[in-house]
Amino acid sequence: MATVGGSRPSWGITKQAASGTIWLRFVGPTRTEECSEFLSALSEMMPPEDAVVVFDLRQLVGHNPDTKEPIKAWLRDNKARLASVTVLVPKSSTIIKMVTAVISLATGVKIRIRDDMEEGTSVAPV
Repeated sequence: MATVGGSRPSWGITKQAASGTIWLRFVGPTRTEECSEFLSALSEMMPPEDAVVVFDLRQLVGHNPDTKEPIKAWLRDNKARLASVTVLVPKSSTIIKMVTAVISLATGVKIRIRDDMEEGTSVAPV
């Protein structure tokens, strides 16, 4: 992950060895210029099919509407490769839940929204 403007990126990505689940974690505000970078990193980690992806937004600060369209386009382009998409949000984050639901409807990708998880809890598809 490269730095943006000399500052640390607001996101990180890992792939769990045991399950293959891809975790994108966001901390603080997400800068618009980082969107293509994290989507590119996500694309590189994606298997050809049955990908399990988690967007962990529990430490996200605010909502950057400029990231919505690139994420929608990525979901549409990769829909066939996705087994499940889960978005983890804080219980108090109503705006993020609403935006996620809109993105799910717009792309036709079923996205589970979870606000009941503690750090380290499994998000295996149900």
